Amino acid sequence: MIYLTLTTLPERLVSDHFKKVYTSLKTQKMPFYKLIINLSVKQFNYIIPEYLEKDPNVILHETDICGPCAKLIGSLDIIPDNSVVIVMDDDIVMRNNFKETLYTSYLNSPNKVSSNFINIHPKFKEVCGFGGYIFNIDKLRNIKELHKTMPDCCIQIDDTWISWCMKKLNVEVVKSIIKDPWNNVLDIPNTDPHPDWFELGKNTARKYLTDQALKILR
Repeated sequence: MIYLTLTTLPERLVSDHFKKVYTSLKTQKMPFYKLIINLSVKQFNYIIPEYLEKDPNVILHETDICGPCAKLIGSLDIIPDNSVVIVMDDDIVMRNNFKETLYTSYLNSPNKVSSNFINIHPKFKEVCGFGGYIFNIDKLRNIKELHKTMPDCCIQIDDTWISWCMKKLNVEVVKSIIKDPWNNVLDIPNTDPHPDWFELGKNTARKYLTDQALKILR
């Protein structure tokens, strides 16, 4: 059973672009078991599109977890033990081999986290949520305890903080088996024409926040 998990903002959830992302997941060569959409209800009010409400494979999960890390932390209590999990962002349209190639990577390294893209920091390897990463839920279950002390500077750099947690939990991050995932997994032509909305990668001081985080995280 493969769970996909993400979080999103109210304006994205009702957009045509989010429906494109959803459709790209529904048409994968390897189907998923459940798609968990974590809704940060302490932070936002959501309008749920009818197509999501009617899909039995979609879990619209209301969570008190706020911020981008809700894509993972929000799902921890509802994913069964020994499940395979793919964490992803909400704005990338995927080619139909997305889940298949990540799952093959997982089978090659079942005790590790396989990520389509990796950033290298002096202290750890960072997964990149926009390209997706996969792992066994049992390996990261305890990340919820670390979330209780997450520094404020890490709220908007969730991939960096989550990857530091992986290091603390002694879970290695490895590159997925796919070559050139930018062109072979991500559907860039269908991803690029999306609304002009707030994006963590473009609209936050990521370098400053990362520098601050690396000084704090031990």
